[in-house]
Amino acid sequence: MKYLEELLGKQESLAWRGDLHVPVTGIEYDSRKVKKNNCYLSIKGFVKDGIAYVSEAIGNGASAVVSIHPPPPDHCQVTWVQVKNDRRALSAMANRFFDDPSKVLPVIGVTGTNGKTTTVGLIQALLHSEAKTAAIGTLGMNFAGYGQPTKLTTPEAPELFAFMAEAVRAGCANLVMEVSSAALSLNRVDDICFSQAVFTSFSGDHLDFHRTMENYFEAKLSLFKKLGSDNWAIINGDDASGARIIRELDCRYLTYGFSEQADVRPLKYAFSLEGVKAVLQTPRGKIEIQSRLLGRFNLLNIMAAVSSVLVKGVAVEKIHAALAAFPPVKGRVNIAHSGDFLVVVDYAHTDDALENLLVAFREITRGRLILVFGAGGSRDKTKRPRMAQVACRYADWVVVTSDNPRQEDPQAIIADITAGFAGGFASFSTEPDRRAAIENALDMAAKGDVVLIAGKGHEDYQIFRDRTVHFDDFEVVRGKMREKHA
Repeated sequence: MKYLEELLGKQESLAWRGDLHVPVTGIEYDSRKVKKNNCYLSIKGFVKDGIAYVSEAIGNGASAVVSIHPPPPDHCQVTWVQVKNDRRALSAMANRFFDDPSKVLPVIGVTGTNGKTTTVGLIQALLHSEAKTAAIGTLGMNFAGYGQPTKLTTPEAPELFAFMAEAVRAGCANLVMEVSSAALSLNRVDDICFSQAVFTSFSGDHLDFHRTMENYFEAKLSLFKKLGSDNWAIINGDDASGARIIRELDCRYLTYGFSEQADVRPLKYAFSLEGVKAVLQTPRGKIEIQSRLLGRFNLLNIMAAVSSVLVKGVAVEKIHAALAAFPPVKGRVNIAHSGDFLVVVDYAHTDDALENLLVAFREITRGRLILVFGAGGSRDKTKRPRMAQVACRYADWVVVTSDNPRQEDPQAIIADITAGFAGGFASFSTEPDRRAAIENALDMAAKGDVVLIAGKGHEDYQIFRDRTVHFDDFEVVRGKMREKHA
């Protein structure tokens, strides 16, 4: 049994009313999910303030309320604690409730604009070759024999620490997780003791949240500032931002990339539609690798993962075997159809990710490169023209369509994209209906062509202003190909 006074730190408590020696059976920030003797954290959000739902939380059995607001006189029936920073308190209290799991479970954090999901999957697989390893990210929270979905790349602190405690009980020896810039800015990972951090890339995204690129970078950098002298940083040496991070480090580090100065680099490599083969130079000598993952950028992800596990002491022969067996990550450069032409579904939704995808397939495509993409509504608008510039630079034909329009007019988003095309570029069409856009691209594909469907990857839904509907790029491709071959 935990008591409120145990969970509150001195820095969290400004004032309180009531008995602090009250039992707490859980930490909850959603009033609808509060159960008997839970502590309700009233979070002031960007749209709504949790203070509006205090009565519901108390009605559902909350034994205490923690809020940035002072206790009102009409809520004396439960203990009320006022804090300076509600999100900071949420992380600290959840961590204490679940007995500080990162003190016994080594945690690797992976951050970057692109490449996080694949890199986390690779590191988990490589570490799992020697010991049971848990993972958290866009595709869910899991370890062998256990899995649950996530709504956020990096979940809120109570979900994070609950899963980490579950991983400890299950005997996991490691945890590798995606760490988003939003999670870092919103204090979700403040109380995780990271033993290692991996930097994959940095490019324009999320400016709807961070406002400036410098704010965005500082959020990423904060993960590496958490590392102590005994910890490790794994840095993409090919990315200019990597050098900025290295200058701020107080820990040991290893670089990876195609540069001859990188600690882990390819001596030779070859890309094909079957995957990648390479020989890597590493501080532990040469490592020959073979992987089913496609493209140059996935070799970078592989090098990030290899670097991460080398400093953890994973045997070279296990690295080779685990990479050879590793399947493509769902929604990341997945082949949805192969035959006369190839159809690939990928999550690329930034200009940098789109460029990486197009460059990779430009190297191995015999025919035309046909691209289907859009941009998410109610998100960073600055990347739309940049995505268009990348598309017209590398693709032979572009079909501009909808992603998740959310609160915006799909046609307005498409107009933002097409305005970014280079003057005189006419090799494109527009179709706001994503299903029709994909089908149009498949109809024009011929022998030797590659159709790239970008933006949604693993997602099986599409978000509109007034509804969310089931939508899966893979299902659309399979349905259309059945029709074409009927």
